[in-house]
Amino acid sequence: MSSMRQASIAARTAVNSLHAVSVICQDLIPLDQPMTDEQRLQRAKLIHSVLLARKRMLLLRDRAEALAGALRRFRDRREAIARRA
Repeated sequence: MSSMRQASIAARTAVNSLHAVSVICQDLIPLDQPMTDEQRLQRAKLIHSVLLARKRMLLLRDRAEALAGALRRFRDRREAIARRA
């Protein structure tokens, strides 16, 4: 049960970070305008955060698919055992 709770918390965190990124992206300076070093650093950090959030979302998706497959196999096995009994 705790792993399900942890997965739910991780998914919520990833989604919240993506929502925050969409709000931040609205205020970005266009690439054709000059930027200070600080602005470039902030943009690089934002890009890193987005890529990290995407990676986490993909990991969560893969984990969810693996868990769904395990649950399907468990139910199939349980049905097979019930039929033999």
